[in-house]
Amino acid sequence: MTHSARPGLRAAGLISALCLSALAAPAFAAEHEGDIEVGAIGGQLVVDPEAHAPSTPLGYKIFEGNFRDLAGGLYNTDDPGFVAEEGALDQHGALLTFAGLGVLQSWNGSAWVTSTAAVAVTIEDVLGEVTTFSGSGVSAGASSFLAQISGIGDIHEHLDFDLTGADRGVASAYLITLTLGSLTDVAASSGPYAASNPFHIAFNAGLSADAFEGAVAQLAAPVPEPETYAMLLAGLGLLGLARRRQH
Repeated sequence: MTHSARPGLRAAGLISALCLSALAAPAFAAEHEGDIEVGAIGGQLVVDPEAHAPSTPLGYKIFEGNFRDLAGGLYNTDDPGFVAEEGALDQHGALLTFAGLGVLQSWNGSAWVTSTAAVAVTIEDVLGEVTTFSGSGVSAGASSFLAQISGIGDIHEHLDFDLTGADRGVASAYLITLTLGSLTDVAASSGPYAASNPFHIAFNAGLSADAFEGAVAQLAAPVPEPETYAMLLAGLGLLGLARRRQH
């Protein structure tokens, strides 16, 4: 998808799009099941402030989407959305942004691995600018605006996620990593909130429900401590010694 705008209209278009987004937010932005709840604690943006979502051993929250939900097309979805309840964000009028981190990962049936060049995931911001996640990294769009905080301190926004590339029809799952930031206004270079901690969105793309949940569960699996590895190796060594003595 290609988007273009004359430079003289860009600022006006941004303000118009974000104001419409804020005005369209319901009076009470109740959390929708599966959406990413956003809040602020101690001046920092926080995803999942009520701790409902699973986490990786590093503390990255894990959320889910489905490229085959058919709502936006065969390889598109606008879920999960982003929601903040009334009063959750006190910097009214400030802009929320997103940024991609790392590389696109794919599920190969037993592990998460770096994706090939034949597939990519894109996010379209509220202005239609596209950020692309691939196996070689993240290519940011000209903007990455998520929403504008309303006058009652809430947001409710759904962005478009697309699966692209020659291999997009291959059944798999995909993982992107994001962080949320803020800007005081369209002309600002900084915002009222510190950036959120990174979080993941895992997308199903044709796997069975059980296979997809197994892939997600591996993200949340605890990493064994070094002492655990040492005990395992010692146990294997003793087992090998016992077998040799039997022969």
